[in-house]
Amino acid sequence: MINLKNLFEKGLSFRSFMLNVDDENKNKFMKYYIPMEIDPEIKNKITSIKEELNILGVVEPWCPDCHINLSLLEKMISYNDYITLKLVTRDDVKDELDEYKVDGKIKVPTFIVMDKDFNIKGAFIEKIDMVKNADIETLEGSKINMKYKAGKLVNETAEELLKIMIGA
Repeated sequence: MINLKNLFEKGLSFRSFMLNVDDENKNKFMKYYIPMEIDPEIKNKITSIKEELNILGVVEPWCPDCHINLSLLEKMISYNDYITLKLVTRDDVKDELDEYKVDGKIKVPTFIVMDKDFNIKGAFIEKIDMVKNADIETLEGSKINMKYKAGKLVNETAEELLKIMIGA
């Protein structure tokens, strides 16, 4: 059994992680982060979480899904001091986290949500189910994928992350 607490403690805060990101990718993160609007109803759910949560994020600075979903997660936790996020890169955990591998490797981002004692509540892997299940060969699937890449599914993604956080 891997020690998620040790991995978590080795991780970087979002701010520290961003200090090590090249300017091109930093701009890609900010392209999503800065204009991101989360619905007030979802903000209220985030602020109403009163238990300590630890989230270990496995991320890569070049990853488009990280640009979108890590920016959203950071925005979400900025509303609640009970939630702590620590980030590691995929290379930091390539021999660990086997249960989170898809087709033999860890997809990024992978967000492992844990309680204050590091018991796992659940995980978010790569992108929301709506996007994962969209058939981009169809018009509808293509529209969903385009909305996602344009940063227009942040509330749907926030809801999916919240379900993991609050165990709904």
